[in-house]
Amino acid sequence: MTVVAVALAVVLVGTAYVWPFVPLVVYPMRRWRGFWAALYCGALGAVCAVEFRDLHYMVGDFFEISVAASLLRAIVEVSGLAEPVRDRRREPRAG
Repeated sequence: MTVVAVALAVVLVGTAYVWPFVPLVVYPMRRWRGFWAALYCGALGAVCAVEFRDLHYMVGDFFEISVAASLLRAIVEVSGLAEPVRDRRREPRAG
C-alpha cells in the first residue's frame, strides 16, 4: 500500500511541475484548438490549485502558475498576436 501512495504522490508532484507549460505548448499551430486547450488547462489548474493548496512541495502554487499561463495563451489566441509567426512558419521555404 505504501508503494501505491508513493507512486501517486510522485505522479501528482510531477504533473504539478509540468502543468504550467502545457497551455503554452499544446497545439502551437492551431489558433482555436490552442484557445480551448488553454481554457481547459486553466480550469483544471484552478480546481487543482484549490484542492491541493495545503500539500507539501508547493503543488498548489504550480497549478496557480498554470492558470496564469492559460490566461496568457487565451489572450494571445483571441487577439491573434501569434498569427504572423504561424504564417511565417507555414510559408514554404525557398531553396
